[in-house]
Amino acid sequence: MSKVLYVRGFNEKLHNELDDQARKEGISPASILENAFEEWLKNKKEIPTKHYLVLYSDDKSLLNFIRKVNELDNDGWMHVTCGSQSHIGVKFLKKQGWFDVTVSPYTQGIKKPEKYASKVFDHLEKITNGKQTCFIGFMTEDIAHNHSLHKANEVEKIYNTKKIGGVVFCPYDMRKLNSFDFTEMFKLFESHDEIFILKENEVYKLNLDKTNHAKLFL
Repeated sequence: MSKVLYVRGFNEKLHNELDDQARKEGISPASILENAFEEWLKNKKEIPTKHYLVLYSDDKSLLNFIRKVNELDNDGWMHVTCGSQSHIGVKFLKKQGWFDVTVSPYTQGIKKPEKYASKVFDHLEKITNGKQTCFIGFMTEDIAHNHSLHKANEVEKIYNTKKIGGVVFCPYDMRKLNSFDFTEMFKLFESHDEIFILKENEVYKLNLDKTNHAKLFL
């Protein structure tokens, strides 16, 4: 049985536009509202996906950051990590009960970065299985250090095609990035949704806004 729905803030202009669109499509205004609500509800149920780049100045800054992330209440989110077993971040997170999706053998695997990374991301997708996930991965940092930032960017691209639902942090040690090509650095920035820089206990959000020469004098 149909019911009357009163919507606050739905002004006369919106009401007229709704009626006009309904007439054009040959359907009732109620059908348009129903479809809009179903689409909104579907989007609300989907797991959000965020891919963050985290640049850290030293091990202390990194540990401060991942301690804070670990302490946050994520409403039952699954906590996952990957990387070298000797990495300070991986060791800390595993002690806190984070699931390790690293595929063995790691050192041998990253000799072929793209092939190995695809295996790790497939394993990650299988383990998380649609769950909301917080993933802190140190694999791309190792690939950048042991191969090149270009190779790390290729792996970031692979992740972006597979995107697992949830929040992904990709930490990179800035001390190991100072000799890399600046063009590749920008590619790294562009492959992530947002960029954060860690310094001691502080977290800085880096915004990249394209401008022109004339605006330099405004």
